[in-house]
Amino acid sequence: MRFSKGLFLLPALLLVMAAVDLPDEAPLPTDDPRPAEARSPAEPDAGPAAPASPDETTPPDDEAEADQAKDDEAVPDAAEKKPDPIADAPPPEPLSDAELAACEAELTRLGAVFMRLDPIEGEGGCGVPQPYDLPEPAPGVTLEPDTQVTCPVALATARWVRDVAQPAARALGEGVALTGLAHASTYVCRGRNGQPGARISEHATGGAIDISRFLFDGHEPLTIVPRKGQGNIEEAFQRTVQAGACLHFTTVLGPGSDAFHDDHLHLDVAARRSGFRLCQ
Repeated sequence: MRFSKGLFLLPALLLVMAAVDLPDEAPLPTDDPRPAEARSPAEPDAGPAAPASPDETTPPDDEAEADQAKDDEAVPDAAEKKPDPIADAPPPEPLSDAELAACEAELTRLGAVFMRLDPIEGEGGCGVPQPYDLPEPAPGVTLEPDTQVTCPVALATARWVRDVAQPAARALGEGVALTGLAHASTYVCRGRNGQPGARISEHATGGAIDISRFLFDGHEPLTIVPRKGQGNIEEAFQRTVQAGACLHFTTVLGPGSDAFHDDHLHLDVAARRSGFRLCQ
């Protein structure tokens, strides 16, 4: 008897199908396999929309205004918060007997030579009720010509000479020592910078001194002049004494401040709001 080849293959095919564990239900496709570009505009993307980046997110107007207000509070205008460095300070009150005694005791402890002078009376707010001459702010260091300053100015000068000027002088070279200072002005009844109609100067109350020259043993005299860019030890000395003066005075003006102070260091003890110091 002749049989078709298909009859022999049929039992084998049935065995293979029986061995395969087919699921009861066919799985459903979850994503469209086509690229997004190929889809119809009417078909939404299967995945969730990506969140907008911070740069793309625009807060409501009221929220934006609130954030701006916070920024304005966090970064205040410097002109509103910073004390006015040239605001009028009230004339200094005369020191009490106890305060004068303490000031003089400290000058004596530092080895300064000083003397109290008769009161100076002036017009228009000028005058020094308790002036002092300070011929030697430190032992072996003279100050000329005679001064007419308040005791606080005399004390600040003595401390500055001891703590700043003398050490800086020793750095000028081996064996160099500070022997003297010259000033261009102490008490003068005038406006600031000598300008007519200007606010009254600290000089008008004995609250300032203008240092114009330093004298040394072992080095040439050093006159205050603009020295920026010289790059020598003399420039370094002048920068040091000018910057260091702000540790003892509340106002320090000199070369680099303005043209009025190119030839001297203006040093005063003016009291300002919040203890502000003007160092230029």
